[in-house]
Amino acid sequence: MKYSILAILAHLLTNIKATQEVFTLSDLPPDSCPIDSPISCSRNAQELENVNSCCYESPAGVILLTQFWDYNPATGPDNLFTQHGLWGNMCSYGYPQFCDPSLEINPNGEIIRSIIVDQFGDEELYNNMSYSWKDYHGKDSSFWAHEYNKHGTCFSTIKPSCYLSKAPKNQNLYDFFRIAIGLFNKLPTYDWLAEAGIVPTNSKTYSLSEIQSALNDKFGANVFIKCDYNHAINEIWYYHHVKGSLLQHNFLPIDSVAHTNCPSTGIKYPPKGKIAHPTLTTKTTTGTSTTIHNPTGIPARAYVHLSKKTGCLISNGKWYTSGTCATYHFKKTINDSNIEIRSSKGICGINGNEEFTCSRAVSGGTDFQIKDGKIGYQDKFDWCFGSTTGSGSTAQTSVKLADGSCDSFQLLI
Repeated sequence: MKYSILAILAHLLTNIKATQEVFTLSDLPPDSCPIDSPISCSRNAQELENVNSCCYESPAGVILLTQFWDYNPATGPDNLFTQHGLWGNMCSYGYPQFCDPSLEINPNGEIIRSIIVDQFGDEELYNNMSYSWKDYHGKDSSFWAHEYNKHGTCFSTIKPSCYLSKAPKNQNLYDFFRIAIGLFNKLPTYDWLAEAGIVPTNSKTYSLSEIQSALNDKFGANVFIKCDYNHAINEIWYYHHVKGSLLQHNFLPIDSVAHTNCPSTGIKYPPKGKIAHPTLTTKTTTGTSTTIHNPTGIPARAYVHLSKKTGCLISNGKWYTSGTCATYHFKKTINDSNIEIRSSKGICGINGNEEFTCSRAVSGGTDFQIKDGKIGYQDKFDWCFGSTTGSGSTAQTSVKLADGSCDSFQLLI
């Protein structure tokens, strides 16, 4: 069945009334879409989970809008949490990635401007992206391409097959960035914190409850707050379900399913361009209370995350995107420049495949260094992915010392 002119007009009027958004013909769902599409991850959606529907997001129906506070190096405007990305997570944890190689673009991202500005005539969108979607290396276009290739190709409701046959080429890419920026603009993290009296400073710290209250009250659900190795705010993640297609912009706030790694007190919020001063390492005892400080900036314990990637290291030393991060313990060795790293599995070291591993079979793992919050081994601070065991949300991937032949990253505390 094809849409008649009256049916098209009725659909447009219905959506304008429901969302106060003006939709193009390319926003129309296919003939099979129900009038009242289900909410992603709802029972109705899960009954159809094996169908790659254009009418609701499935199977990755948890939609995240993620933001950075990159203070060192300073990235983006001083009064803005910058865009990280728009992600789809599975309803039962884990997330898909790089879902359709046929939709991917060149990793340099140079084509993005020509698509958005030259093809679709939306210079305002491109300018918004250039302002708020920043890469800390200064390679914005490459960062955008990475986010689109990894996450944008996985949304079921903006697959090219979901558009009318006359929809222009690259409509799905344009819509991904349009939707991501539209949702980002509705989540002004910096302003929400400032309204609660929480502003960047190196002269005081904040409690987790203060930050949570400021953001949760505005968002309408619990947000995820991530701290870096200095206990400074690093990222904010907003979780949603979505009713119908992404094109309808009907995002419904839900509680975060991730657990913060921030301490309950003493959270830093440094101004951009400043360094979050590390806590000092001397012991001072007053009465019955003892305070432990750290002059080197090396924490006694911390989670280990990967730069620009979700997930963290679990206790065996492998990267994992679901479940709970392991607590790693750090201790200076006799050689004052080296660090011993331990997890609940035992001492950590480098095995014969140059993979980071932790177990009771490891001995002599004292050649690690920590510099600017990055973990290195024998003064090598770049790492790559190694072998993977398991699949899907239970997959565990080893990390190994970079050899120059892979897309490297850093291990951060």
